Amino acid sequence: MLNPEALQLAAELGGTLLQAGGGSLLLVERLRAHGLPQVAVLGRDAADLRAPLEAAAHAQARGVELNLLALLPLPGCDLAAALASHQRRLGALVAALDAGLPWLSDQPMLVRRLPGRVFRTAPVPLPKAPMGPLEKAELKLLLADWGSDRRKRVFRRPEWQEVPTLDGCGFEVDLWPGVPVPEGALLRVAPLELPCATPLTDALRGALRAATGSPVPFLPLPADPAPLHALRLLTAEVAAFRGSVLAWESALIGLAALPAPAHFCARC
Repeated sequence: MLNPEALQLAAELGGTLLQAGGGSLLLVERLRAHGLPQVAVLGRDAADLRAPLEAAAHAQARGVELNLLALLPLPGCDLAAALASHQRRLGALVAALDAGLPWLSDQPMLVRRLPGRVFRTAPVPLPKAPMGPLEKAELKLLLADWGSDRRKRVFRRPEWQEVPTLDGCGFEVDLWPGVPVPEGALLRVAPLELPCATPLTDALRGALRAATGSPVPFLPLPADPAPLHALRLLTAEVAAFRGSVLAWESALIGLAALPAPAHFCARC
């Protein structure tokens, strides 16, 4: 039975509830024409989708040849299962963007690395996550109000946290790319490293620069990479992106110019 709140949200956004994975996935389509290049945007909540949906309407009104698919997993939804189940409904994508990841200190950035999560019955020391001098300098500049110890604790050597288990308790910790999984630990979510020098990231970075007038670094972000892992079931071209309506409109125009994969969808 559908949740009344989910139905209300679908009505507000003009979307369709897709059933899969033990929950509902809300799909909001902004289609200009069948067979055009398509971009999917994933939100963590409805507010994440409003800017890209508005930007898509503006871009399409200007003649941009692009379709937008906005996705919102509702409580209880297994996102990976839902995307696998509805892959043909969604069709071929130029790219899939996660609009729900926050910026550090609310400043424009693109994500280079996201930490995974490991579980172990007892904590053990972890080696420092690798980080180059440029990345260190940009983080220090972006997070000027953070002390050195705080930056190291978050981005280099996170602390183990006690978590309840069926047998009592255990410990979890963020695991950055480049850090080996500790012996005897269970990998809950794999860390994720995103490419930085691609036509996709060039389009996104250019859009943020144009909209904000600010430099846009590629930085690590201590956030959950699981939704981006799920989006990779649809397309290899994934990224984390958020911004104003102006930034989204510029990004969509740039993405419309990228080479599109061979078209397929449930209607063909």
